[in-house]
This record gives sequence, C-alpha cells and structure tokens, in this order.
Amino acid sequence: MYMCLRWSDTSKYSKKGAEMRNIMQINREDYIIERDYRKKRLEEFQEAIQENLKGLSTEIINELVDERERQNLTQKDVADITGILPYNLARFETGTRIPTLMVLEKYASALDKHIEIKLCDNVKK
Repeated sequence: MYMCLRWSDTSKYSKKGAEMRNIMQINREDYIIERDYRKKRLEEFQEAIQENLKGLSTEIINELVDERERQNLTQKDVADITGILPYNLARFETGTRIPTLMVLEKYASALDKHIEIKLCDNVKK
C-alpha cells in the first residue's frame, strides 16, 4: 500500500521542517555564544592563577636565593647538587620561568630546607 501526499500536505511538512531548522540554527548560535563566553572566562581565570602563581614563586625563589647566598653557594653549586641545569636555575632566579613544585623542592633540599604548602582562603581584592 502506497501513501499519496498531495501538494497541500507536503507544504505542511515543509513548514514544520523549516521551523525545526530555524530552532536548530538558533540553538547552534546560542551554543557558540555560550562556548565562546566560557572559553574567555577560562582564559581569564587561567591568567589570574598564572599571575598569582608567578608572584608566589617569585617570593619563594627570592627566599631560596637569599638562603643560597647566605650559605655562600653559587648557582653552579646548587645545579650540581640538584641536577638542575645552571641556565634553568638562572631563569628561575630571574623570574623568566616559573618553576614546578618539584624544582622548588629540589632547590630547597640543596639548601637543607623544604617547601611547605598549605591551603588558605582566597583574599578578596
């Protein structure tokens, strides 16, 4: 058994199809706007964390450099003890690179110190 559709019947389905395509297009556009907004928010969040981390690591590195100098050790001495390449150590000390926690701990260990980490509430700015 075959079903015959008259022209008037198919136009009804065409209108429904057009409405569905229109809704899908709107949903897609909303999704793209929301996706781009989330991406921007994430980038801003990452930048804020990176800036905060840079400040914290600079403080720790400054303390480590002060201690290294107090102990009359050179960058080469610390590099030999830790296995960190001297030019990487210099980059950390000048702030051109942010060291990992492992690198900070190696550096501190070479000075007979250790790194402590604690969880604190954020200070609202």
